[in-house]
Amino acid sequence: MYVRLQRVRQNGRTYEYVHLVEGYRDAAGKVRHRVVANLGRRDRLKASGALDNLAAAFTRLDPLPGRYTCGALPLVAPILRRLDLAAIIDRACPMRGRARLTHGEVISALVANRLTAPRPLYDVQGWAEAYAVGAWLGTPAALLNDDRLGRALDALAEHVDELSGALGMAAIAAYGLDAARLHWDFTSVAFCGDYPKQDPKAPQVAYGHSSDHQAHRRQLKLAQAVTAAGVPVYHRVVSGGRHEGAASLELLERLRALAAPRRLLVVADAGLVTKANLALCQRAGMHFVARLPRQFGYEPAALALEPAAFRRLHYCSERARRKPVRERPHFAGAESKLTVTIDGEPLTFRVVYIIGSEEREAARTNRAGLLARAERDLERIARGLAKRPVKDRTEAERRVARALQAGRVGDYLRTELSADGRSLRWWRDEAALATASRRDGLYALVTNLTPSQACTSHLLQLYKAQTVVEQAHRTLKGPLLVRPVFLHSNRRAAALVAVCAYAVMVYGLVEAGLRQGIAPARTLPSLLPEGRAARPTAANIFAAFAHLGFHRVRTRDGLKELPDPLTPTQQRILSALGVPSILPP
Repeated sequence: MYVRLQRVRQNGRTYEYVHLVEGYRDAAGKVRHRVVANLGRRDRLKASGALDNLAAAFTRLDPLPGRYTCGALPLVAPILRRLDLAAIIDRACPMRGRARLTHGEVISALVANRLTAPRPLYDVQGWAEAYAVGAWLGTPAALLNDDRLGRALDALAEHVDELSGALGMAAIAAYGLDAARLHWDFTSVAFCGDYPKQDPKAPQVAYGHSSDHQAHRRQLKLAQAVTAAGVPVYHRVVSGGRHEGAASLELLERLRALAAPRRLLVVADAGLVTKANLALCQRAGMHFVARLPRQFGYEPAALALEPAAFRRLHYCSERARRKPVRERPHFAGAESKLTVTIDGEPLTFRVVYIIGSEEREAARTNRAGLLARAERDLERIARGLAKRPVKDRTEAERRVARALQAGRVGDYLRTELSADGRSLRWWRDEAALATASRRDGLYALVTNLTPSQACTSHLLQLYKAQTVVEQAHRTLKGPLLVRPVFLHSNRRAAALVAVCAYAVMVYGLVEAGLRQGIAPARTLPSLLPEGRAARPTAANIFAAFAHLGFHRVRTRDGLKELPDPLTPTQQRILSALGVPSILPP
């Protein structure tokens, strides 16, 4: 049985009819064909979407033989089912009428695509065919065209915040995650295009401070809340030009609900610390540890302290433990207080001044390099003035200012230009350099935890664990390939960023699940390509399955699927995660 197009000419126009044709043998043994059903005119079927539904139905009933890649889909598909991702989205974004494919199924396929082989929206259908997504997720590849993906993103955009909280709750319930401590931070995602007309109800693609230190790029901002185990459980997409510190009581309530019934501890960076946010956390009964911005003016008080006031802190990162004891970075801390007045009410918080040896050496090395670069530029300008003096002294002053500004060392170099603009001399301001040297490696942490709840060393340890959310940001822009992209509307742009955040959650669940599955061991033998043992990370776990696949062949007993042989490392990973096979269920 197969589908055939029948061309019919009527009134000077040619129409195509879709027929379902059956092959059979007549009494003489000859092969004959007969029309079983006339499905309708092709143009009408295509306009109504029925043609795609028919193609999908045939795909489900008769999967094609051939070679298929599965990659990390055997790890991803069980998590998507356990989270009930498609059903959660379908409850928030119900479909009207009898649709062959729901929004939840489309978004689930899009999440799986970001985790296995990220493709542009117009090529997701090709990926789905190559990876036999219909067998893994029940989503026919024929329906995953860019138009259907766009409609699903439009529907998702209406419920992004609602779905973020629902998925976080689902992950905590399904995997028993400890959300009493959340690391919160923003990153930026760049977009191409002008976006002249944007939906005012959706996050705006706009210019703003870039986390990648890139200027003149339109962007959206994404905040992620990550557990101590490295699993993102909540995210928020906001406008690209929005200040990171613009939090609200609603956001704090959502985060507190994830930690319930335990009391929430939020660890954040300096961009989120404002007087209003400190007051909100205090009044909402939440604990927090964050880096105090320099705008709060804590440096003079910290520099006025005697060196004896700074005590050695007991903290050493895992990376530093590999070094000899003498070469390990060390930290010193001193306690203080911060009082802010909000609506006439004074609030007092605990402040810890930190001096890190590694940060201090990095700052001094960086400043020495910037000074050397600026002095080379000034020397070049001086040689040029000696050979060819400028007619306008203002032009020479402008060149010197550009050289100092480019090197960001205007506070440390003093210049003198002759009256005729023919010579230039410069020297270092040793007093300014000495003052800057005292500030090197100095920063402050602010918290409402008491010393009995967390000592100074423990506060530093909590803040240094902020790397888990930074790793989530790197995953978003690295393996998931959230690069500068273009979409027709800011609604779809925000929804696509949300989809990538769902993928980062699954990414983290795979990593956390494998580490728990091999405990108390910390490393997995032959995990890296060169055969070395390593601690499992989501990146090297997914890389271990990158080229895995199976063959689907016809036999006398019907279609059979033959998996590729597994390495011992792949078998250990599947066993630790409880995945029985790399074949579709």
